[in-house]
Amino acid sequence: MRDRHDRGRTGAFPGKLPYYRTSAGKFERLTAIQMRRLWRKDSRFGRMVEVQIQELPPFLCLESGENLYSAVKEGEKGGKFRIVLYSRTLAENCADESSLNEAIEGEMVLRLAEIFNERPEDIDPDFGFDS
Repeated sequence: MRDRHDRGRTGAFPGKLPYYRTSAGKFERLTAIQMRRLWRKDSRFGRMVEVQIQELPPFLCLESGENLYSAVKEGEKGGKFRIVLYSRTLAENCADESSLNEAIEGEMVLRLAEIFNERPEDIDPDFGFDS
């Protein structure tokens, strides 16, 4: 939409927001921070696991109420495991960015523990404790 002199755009945001300011960009940034932190703790995470972000879980998960926040998918023929984080369901249940960061961390630690058949405390000693 143009202004009355047929120049430029009107409105509160004349152009698009930078990606790092969108909700998707913030979620990806927080996920990348947690990935780097966990991958530094143990190199096998980086070799055997990749992370994917989807907006919503599959419809069956929504109906059953299981795996609403994340899931693990096995790689094909020795491929990497994939942790799938569902951004909208995680973000809707968090009040602010710090609680979203903790939720992402918690889901990743739980899924890594599931992949490697370990306790979450073995993956991340700070798991479950408020900092």
